Amino acid sequence: MENLIEKAKNKEGGAAEIILEKFKYLIFKEASRYHIPGYELEDLIQHGYLSVMKSIAMYKLGSNSFNGYCINSIRMNFKALLKGEIKHFREVPNNDMLDFDNVEHYEFTLEDEVIAYDEVEKLYVALDKLNNIERSILERYYIKGHSMGEIACDSDKSYHQFARIKRKALQKLRAIM
Repeated sequence: MENLIEKAKNKEGGAAEIILEKFKYLIFKEASRYHIPGYELEDLIQHGYLSVMKSIAMYKLGSNSFNGYCINSIRMNFKALLKGEIKHFREVPNNDMLDFDNVEHYEFTLEDEVIAYDEVEKLYVALDKLNNIERSILERYYIKGHSMGEIACDSDKSYHQFARIKRKALQKLRAIM
C-alpha cells in the first residue's frame, strides 16, 4: 500500500484511481448516512472522493497506517461538512442579534418561520404514528411537566415500564423524523 501511495503522491500511472476504487464503498456508505441541506447524494460522494485525495496528499509515508488515516479522514470530513452547513443555516440574520441585551427585540425572519413550520409539521406526523399510551406519556412528561413517578402512580404499570415506553416512543420519533 505504501508503494501505491507514493506513486499517487508522484501522480504516477493511475495509482490514485486504484486507491479511490478501494474506498469507493465506504464513501457510498458514509455519504448515504448524511442528509445535508443543499447537497445531493452525488455531491456528498464527490466530497468523499476529495477526502481520499486530501488523505493521499497529507499522508506521511512510512507510517503504515494509511487505511485508518483515510477512513478517519472521510468520516471527519463528512462531519465537518455537516457542522459547517448547520452553522451556515443557523447564522444570525444581522449583527444586532449579537447584542444580548436586545434579544427580546429579535424578529423572526421568514426563513425562521418556514423552518419552524416544517419541523412542527414533521413532529405532528411522527406523533400520529405513536400509539395512545406512548403519546400520553410524552404529553404528560414534556408538555404538562409530570415526573415519571407521577405518571406511574396514576396507572397499574411500574415506573420502569413507563420509562421504557417513553424511551421507545422517543426512538420511534427520531426514526420517523
